[in-house]
Amino acid sequence: MRPWQRLRNDYELGILTSFGACAVVGILPFAVYRFATGNTPAAILDAGIVACICFAVSQAWRNADRRRTRLFMAIVNTVACLASATVLGPPGLFWMYPALLGNFLLLRPNAAVLASAFALAFLAVQGRAYDSLSQLAMFLVSATVSGLIAFVFASRTERQRAELEKLVTLDALTGMPNRRAMESELQLAVEQRRRGGVEVGLAMLDLDHFKLVNDLHGHEAGDDVLVEFAQIMRQAIRKADRCFRFGGEEFVLLMPATGPSGLQAIDASLRERVAAELRCRGECVTVSIGAAALRPGEDWQAWLARADAALYRAKAEGRNRTVIDAGPVAIEPAPAASGHA
Repeated sequence: MRPWQRLRNDYELGILTSFGACAVVGILPFAVYRFATGNTPAAILDAGIVACICFAVSQAWRNADRRRTRLFMAIVNTVACLASATVLGPPGLFWMYPALLGNFLLLRPNAAVLASAFALAFLAVQGRAYDSLSQLAMFLVSATVSGLIAFVFASRTERQRAELEKLVTLDALTGMPNRRAMESELQLAVEQRRRGGVEVGLAMLDLDHFKLVNDLHGHEAGDDVLVEFAQIMRQAIRKADRCFRFGGEEFVLLMPATGPSGLQAIDASLRERVAAELRCRGECVTVSIGAAALRPGEDWQAWLARADAALYRAKAEGRNRTVIDAGPVAIEPAPAASGHA
């Protein structure tokens, strides 16, 4: 994906990149000017801030999990302004206003409040950033008002963003995360595998003869089957597992800390349970499963494709069975229940 497309599609990456760009554009000219005028300590401080911000933004582009990056940037943002006020005196206080706003962009509102309160308390007691108590009082009042406005705005924005994210990442029928959420989770799993070497498994599940269910009993009955299947999945999987509706009657199950041998357990825990519990107008509905463990260096698209190929084998070999990619032959199903589904 091209950089501008990533910025457009990834809200968090866009925020971090925009914040970093604004900070670099605002601070770098001061670093150059202070080096040129012989104010070396302040110049080194400015250059260090720019370097830290550039490093943080580069990490945001490399890693899908950006919680540490946001925290690191907020720490740099706060500490840099405190250092600037200490080195420059009263002129350095002006940097606190963008720093306060920046914290509410980088952190959750409550965490940003704590960071801002710490910064203001530090400036109040260190004594080098103001010339008089009246100047300090005016600064604290104006900075507090700015922080409160930022808190209100950030809280409402965060709430609305969470509601919007819920709408765009959850399947409306089953309540399960949808394909968009799945892609983000798979990318994160790949990153964790690359960094920590933790095994992770993936399974694609497809309800057998689902078109026949819709044709014979209607789409409302088919929807009921999908909802019931989703409920069975919630009860059957572990707390750490994540199940997504991939589309139609297909679902994807992400299983952390699961290698090739662990994937064999899904045959009994999922396929047999679905065959025993899932019904449509009293008739059995079964599921075919294709599974694959993530390989070192593999991207999520190739990983998903291997699970999909295993699912295709399961369907071609008679349905109501599980096939593990790169494993032995398909696991034979239990005796088929009566019924067409």
